[in-house]
Amino acid sequence: MKAPEHPSEEGHLCSARNHQCGQPCSLKDIIVIEANGTTSRYSCPNFCIAPYDEDHDEHVCADRLACPVKCQLCSRLCTMGDHLHGLLDGEIHLCQQEHTCPYECEAQGICEVNTEPRSVETTFTGTHETFQFTKYTQIANRLRCAMPITPGDLGHAGPHVHSTAAHIFHYCEAKCENCGYICHLPLNHPQREHETKHGSMQNTAWAIEGNADAIVEVQGRKYAARDAGTPHICSSVCTQLGRHAHIDYCRSQDGSCQSNESVHIKERMLPSPDRGKDWISHKLFWARTGFKDPYSGGEQTEFAKCDVQCAGKEHEGTATTAARPSFCTLPIFHPPQPLNWTGAGNGYVSADGHAFDCVNPNNMRQAFHVIFVLDRSSSMNRSDRRPLPNTPSTTLISRHNNNRFGAVLSALHGFWLSRSTTGATRRDSYTVVVFSQRSQVIVNNDFTSTPDQLLNRVVTTPASVGTYFDGALKTAQTSMETHWTNDRAPVIIFLSDGECSVSDTVVFDICNRAVALGKPLSFHAVSFGDNRWSQSLRRMVTIADQVSKNAPKDPLSPQPVPCGYTDAMDTIKLAETFLNIADSLKKPKASLIRT
Repeated sequence: MKAPEHPSEEGHLCSARNHQCGQPCSLKDIIVIEANGTTSRYSCPNFCIAPYDEDHDEHVCADRLACPVKCQLCSRLCTMGDHLHGLLDGEIHLCQQEHTCPYECEAQGICEVNTEPRSVETTFTGTHETFQFTKYTQIANRLRCAMPITPGDLGHAGPHVHSTAAHIFHYCEAKCENCGYICHLPLNHPQREHETKHGSMQNTAWAIEGNADAIVEVQGRKYAARDAGTPHICSSVCTQLGRHAHIDYCRSQDGSCQSNESVHIKERMLPSPDRGKDWISHKLFWARTGFKDPYSGGEQTEFAKCDVQCAGKEHEGTATTAARPSFCTLPIFHPPQPLNWTGAGNGYVSADGHAFDCVNPNNMRQAFHVIFVLDRSSSMNRSDRRPLPNTPSTTLISRHNNNRFGAVLSALHGFWLSRSTTGATRRDSYTVVVFSQRSQVIVNNDFTSTPDQLLNRVVTTPASVGTYFDGALKTAQTSMETHWTNDRAPVIIFLSDGECSVSDTVVFDICNRAVALGKPLSFHAVSFGDNRWSQSLRRMVTIADQVSKNAPKDPLSPQPVPCGYTDAMDTIKLAETFLNIADSLKKPKASLIRT
């Protein structure tokens, strides 16, 4: 208003008659509660409009009649008509409209379960394979509270619930520990078992019987221990495995968990090798999960049976026919049955105690003339070896021969039982030569006697002084020649404590004579004495093996004729050792276990 370049002491004045305070609005740095429950700081960006020359305690901007802070429950502005009310402690900001509650339902149970599983194509990377598969998972949600908040209130009365209905449905909270699927029954359902559709077993890994290199093959895919079980589904993996056992962590502190439904695993097993584990039945596995067994009644019955198969070649598949396995008819984890068990009916019991309703594969193999040459010298009365305990023949044998000879008879009786047939003529013929200084034929080319009848004819044979291996072999050769037939391969099982010498010429004579007649001799020596005296027995086997390998090959049986020396142990099984008769066929046991 003054002339340019007027003296500065005159001051500077504009043309305006009134001037405002211009200080920042007093609404600053207040704590604001957001709609999502978080807090922040707010300061009004405007300036005080009060005249600068009037005394005032608060600086208020032009919005003095409106609160600039958003409603604590939504994005609308607070409707309070006081710009500075936010300065008061505990003051709330509301828009005076009805709101939906921002909190989740707090009732027990699960509000919503997507019953249609979510499927995602994903990649499995295991120890031996990498492949694509469909992973099935389930989505469960806790819904927002459905209770309205009336205008002017920050909340509603009562609990947070996702529906205003009188009776609100919630799903059971139980989850399958293997796949994570939730029970689809109502909360507190009366059913004893939970139910669900089940999905990918994402919480499991493979545990396999054997060492760390063991492999299990399921539907053409190979898995190793600790490989994830995600490619498989709870409700179908058991069908893929067929008859099977599951694995669970042992629930006993002292390993006393043996039962009809479980067997303790003594070996360390991956995963978590330091945690004890049990084989358990399919039934017990699902009982422990708490969920209803998703498999059909027929499948459950099948899974309750032993998973061991008959080893007969006739059950194997060919290029044009599928395999037709024959399974043990007994329950899973059954105790071994004796070979003469009558419950097998028209079937048979294998050497390791499994029952099958098919033809004994031993009866379909090569028939033999088995000549048992038994040492009955006085040294066989020593008691450092005794009959096998807990067998059907233990009492009888022990009563007459609780000594080395009794151990021989135990082995013989077990052999005879393993080769016996029910209701049919035996294909093998048996000759028993007992010797000391002299030799005697107790059983001669026998086809019909039962194992017990054979035992009764031998068990009372008295001991005699002296041991003469050459004479025993000559007696055996005479029996072999007298009863020779090309339908039966010759086998000599020589059982002794070895305390005698033998002439090479005599051994060569019997072996070469068998070759000349048409079949090499399968010779087996079994020592029931001190290993220091086994030289003669080993020498007999060496000669027999040499002659057998140099003999012309049989086009119908190109495999070499077995010969061997064995130190007889308490658990010896002559049928397996000498005639290559296998036990039942056991597939590697494997199961998925929760991790």
